[in-house]
Order: sequence, then C-alpha cells, then structure tokens
Amino acid sequence: MRSFIRYLEGNNLKLAVFDICGTLYFDNTTYSFLCWLSNKGIIKYNKKIMDAPYILRAINALSSTLFCKDYYRELQIKQLSGLSYEVINKLAADFVEELNENRISSTNNLLDEYRRKGYTIVLASATIEPLARAIAKKIGVDYFSSEVEFVNEQCSGKLNRDLLFFKKEALLHLIKKSENIVIVTDNFTDLELIQVSDYCHIVVRNDKDIRKWNRQLKNHLCKVVFIKKNV
Repeated sequence: MRSFIRYLEGNNLKLAVFDICGTLYFDNTTYSFLCWLSNKGIIKYNKKIMDAPYILRAINALSSTLFCKDYYRELQIKQLSGLSYEVINKLAADFVEELNENRISSTNNLLDEYRRKGYTIVLASATIEPLARAIAKKIGVDYFSSEVEFVNEQCSGKLNRDLLFFKKEALLHLIKKSENIVIVTDNFTDLELIQVSDYCHIVVRNDKDIRKWNRQLKNHLCKVVFIKKNV
C-alpha cells in the first residue's frame, strides 16, 4: 500500500478513485497474472484452483459476501509462494506491459480527463501490490492494493492485507480531506465508497448489471453514470 502523506496538508483535495480489474482493464489482473506465470512454466498450473467448477465458485462468492473474505482467491495467491520479492515485481512489470490490448479505452480516457481537470488520481484495487504498483507506475499515479506477505524477501503465498472489502477504510484519511470525490468502478463490493462519493461512474457489462446496480443504489442514483465495457 502506498503512502499519501503529501496529500494530507490541505482540506480541498479533488479526488478521483479508479478500480483496476474490470474497470481500467477487462482482466481480473491477479488471475490473469497467475495464468501468465503458469503458461511460462514459472508456477505449476493447478486446474482445481484456477478453474474451479461453477458450484464451488458460487459457494465462494456467497461466503465472501458473508465473511468478507475470498477463500478461493487466497488459494490462487498461494501459488506465488517461494518466489522472491525482486522476481515477482519484475514479472509483474513484464506482465503489465503485455496488458495494453486489454485496456478499457473509455475508462482510461476518463482517467486522463479527470487528471486534466486537476483531480488527484488514485488507484484502489484488491489486486496484489506488484501488479497495482506496475500499473500505477505506467499511468503515473498512486495506488492502494492488497499486500502480499514476504518473509526474508520470499513470498509466503499469503496476504498481509486484502483490500477487497476494505477500500473505504483504506481511503478514509483521503476521503476526509477531499472536497470532491469521484469513484470509477465495476465492483458491487465498492458500494460503501460509492455512497460517500459526489459522483460515480459505474462500469457494467449489460442492462442486467444496470438493473442490479439500480436495486443496490436506491437513493444514490442521481450521482451515477453507467459505462458499458464494450462501448
């Protein structure tokens, strides 16, 4: 996770928070990174972990909602165990360079637009830090992300902190200092962030997603604009 001390001096910050996976990129970047590593023979492909049956993924989704913990994702990340800090970060940077064709142009253009308007751009994603760092460096912004645990410079395969359900908590010090907050995301888990925003762009796949969001947002619809990924 990145330090934002330099932003805390004033109380008039204009803040634009962008999710990464499914928002700036079509990919679930952590999953795609693990597949990329397995294709290169760096980690062993575990079909039971990477491609679990629908019923198991549905159960995991339910348990994630109830307990704010994605157990299936944690099993996937365990495959990084034993890789060094230096190696993982180098591989993450190489992987991100190959992600260009999977960028969602509308939201990347929106990021540039808010930057021109003087907003401080922050990436807030549950993806693992090596990927968030590489993407943030490429874009030229700061980030918050899930933290992978390293012991003696070796990855333990565990998360020190998972941002999946705790973005608002991680960003709270910035939120308190901001006079205007924009959220750009596709995640239903970001509902708390959306509720404290002044304006929100929600990335959707189809009209079914819009209807689901409408049910979730209720009194907050007046500040929401929907963006379809394929447009």
